[in-house]
Amino acid sequence: MRWIWQQPDWPDFRYDSRALDDRELEFRLNSERLAGSFDALPVASKEDATIDLMLSEAIKTSAIEGEDLDRGSVRSSLLSLITSDTLPENSDQKSAGAASLLVDVRKNWQTSLTHDLLGKWQSMAVPELRYTSILRGAYRNDPSPMQIVSGPYGREKVHYEAPPATQVHDEITGFIDWYNKTNPSKGDKTLPGIARAGIAHLWFEVIHPFDDGNGRVGRAIADHALSQSLGYPTTACLATAIEADKKTYYLQLEIASRGSMDINAWLDYFADKVIKAQEIAREEVDFVLAKTRFYETYGDQLNDRQARMVARVFAEGRKGFEGGITTRKYEAITRCPNRTASRDLSDLVAKGIIIPLPGGGRTTRYELTTVNSASKV
Repeated sequence: MRWIWQQPDWPDFRYDSRALDDRELEFRLNSERLAGSFDALPVASKEDATIDLMLSEAIKTSAIEGEDLDRGSVRSSLLSLITSDTLPENSDQKSAGAASLLVDVRKNWQTSLTHDLLGKWQSMAVPELRYTSILRGAYRNDPSPMQIVSGPYGREKVHYEAPPATQVHDEITGFIDWYNKTNPSKGDKTLPGIARAGIAHLWFEVIHPFDDGNGRVGRAIADHALSQSLGYPTTACLATAIEADKKTYYLQLEIASRGSMDINAWLDYFADKVIKAQEIAREEVDFVLAKTRFYETYGDQLNDRQARMVARVFAEGRKGFEGGITTRKYEAITRCPNRTASRDLSDLVAKGIIIPLPGGGRTTRYELTTVNSASKV
């Protein structure tokens, strides 16, 4: 028997729960700290932080599948959905779908899983396209094998083959039943949060019930499970953490999908990613706090051009403005002549709003100054 779902004891997963005890505790402590950091933010900054976290997740969960989304379009969709529960007019379908999935999972974190809900999430993950046979909102029904393959035609390598389409509905019914029974607030069985989320993600990916969108829905299920374990929506950036080394992610899924029902190695990997996801979330919250402090300190000292440049830098997120700020970039962002750009940048340096970066060579590069809570001007 080649695949895990062909084992006679499928889906009786085996693992040592004690091996996750330290990370389960760390997960809960980190969650409490993150919640405290959110509570300390001003109201407007809380919205900013929420959108920044979800923006990263929307972009990265699609990037894992090899799809690039427009950052501005995703942000616009998220903001509109969070503030008015509607999508912007003429929004990009892929960006709107990715944003809709994340917002829906967050809003429905208490909801039990159903066939309809999974179909709804898959429809969000896979936009409607012309001239495609991909089913949306329904399980696959193609009698040919559902395989994950790589390599050139004629020399393909099969990394995984899912259960046949005729088994999918029954397989998902069993998965949903287990998931809802292990819901810590409604079910009659209790599992540690990371273990339940890791099992749920693996189990769903093994079944691979849809023609497309399985990875994005599977990661949404993991977030849903983590939220249920906490009793509030998780802020952990799981897809962001996974995307940083997606080759290892796919390899771990492939290894876990073969052989025995022992999933200790998979859960060990998954637990590490959950903790890393929380570290990323903390960095995102710290970034929003730094942005808030920056504007409180310097916001009224910026002219319109300078404000446009600063907003553009902050729009790049916590990883910063690649290559730093230069006169040429300032000209492009503000559409001003070189002389005006040089004068504006000199003014910002004099006020301490930007600082030169070392090793700039012939072109001076700058970065925004960091404002801590004790800074005064």
